[in-house]
Amino acid sequence: MSDIHTIPRGNKMKNILLSSAAIALLAGAASAEVTWSGDAEIGYNDDVEDGFYYDAGLYVNLSQELNNGWTASASLDVDLESSADDTFSMGDVDTSDWVLSISNDMFGLSFGDVDTAYASFSGVSALYDNDLFAPADAADDFEEIYDTTGDGEGDDGATAGILLTATYGDFSAAASGIVIDEFTEAGGIYTAVDKSNGDIEYGQLALAYDFGMFNAGLLYAEDAVNLVADDENMTVLSLGAAFAGADFGFSYMDTDDVTGFGLDVSYPVGPVTLGAYYVSYDFDSATGVTEDDAYGVSVDYADGPITVAAYYEEILGEEEYAVEGAYDFGMGLVVTAGYIDGDDTDDNDFASYIVAEYDLGGGASFLASYADATNYDESGDLDDIDTGVNGYELNYGATLALSFEF
Repeated sequence: MSDIHTIPRGNKMKNILLSSAAIALLAGAASAEVTWSGDAEIGYNDDVEDGFYYDAGLYVNLSQELNNGWTASASLDVDLESSADDTFSMGDVDTSDWVLSISNDMFGLSFGDVDTAYASFSGVSALYDNDLFAPADAADDFEEIYDTTGDGEGDDGATAGILLTATYGDFSAAASGIVIDEFTEAGGIYTAVDKSNGDIEYGQLALAYDFGMFNAGLLYAEDAVNLVADDENMTVLSLGAAFAGADFGFSYMDTDDVTGFGLDVSYPVGPVTLGAYYVSYDFDSATGVTEDDAYGVSVDYADGPITVAAYYEEILGEEEYAVEGAYDFGMGLVVTAGYIDGDDTDDNDFASYIVAEYDLGGGASFLASYADATNYDESGDLDDIDTGVNGYELNYGATLALSFEF
């Protein structure tokens, strides 16, 4: 999405290199490299985690130089999390984010837990990348686009993603697909029935070209998921321009049930960045949707120790807004607070929060936070309150946490 009012997704921890080894092969110029990194966290939260919790991650990255400028690489995350049955052991062990790829200066081919082509699309996105038309959050992870259960975690039928990228001068392209096991459908729920017979589904293609102060893009997403209907093919055309210090964008979108166009602009004024967008939709009468537009405004301020971000938008009659700010007291202490809207499409998941984080140096930090969300229930599963400023992922209630990066 454009930087008008996006609340970016935060990662819990960043990886810091633990050790590396380079092995000279018999081929002479070719060499292999293995790097390791890790992180760990122990914390206390009574509302979501039922007391003390901990998790740790071990990350490995492999690369091998091949002939003629090609490089092979692989990566894997090993996630260790506490569980109710293993209070004082490392609990559950899972792997994630595995990717195998081969690439050179122009081309890349990746297989595994890859981004989709949608992630490479740099066109104007106010038209489609909001709560209404984001293609199944496909920018982050291949599994999320195949979410037949509606839990945001993907489906067992999706086993891997394939991503092909190419660049030549100012031109770039990306194509992706998802390997889906043979499945049956009943009541909108897909169930894998043959894991030995995988097909490539949910294809996407993104093209982009930059020429001076202008840029153009094309996105095609097969079976894009949105709030109007599932399994719709989506095509988006975009044009962008940057001049007089401002960024302008125009988009046109077409799916099976709706067409639309969008305009957006952002303009910096000293430490302040102002933004606005407007979208007009034309729905098929069969959808039953009566509202036909969306619009939003945003203000971002960053100067010295102070950061402030705010936005307001209305999407087909549903309002969303957020106000957040942070102050850096120096000596490693940063306090962040805000009132935000989350990702629930029913528009009932507003949350207020405050976070104090102290940098202990060497990749270690101590965090104290409190978050109160309107959609919390006693099941205690609200562990993903994402902030726009400083990118925290908070638990509901009060949390104390000590984290390390290696």
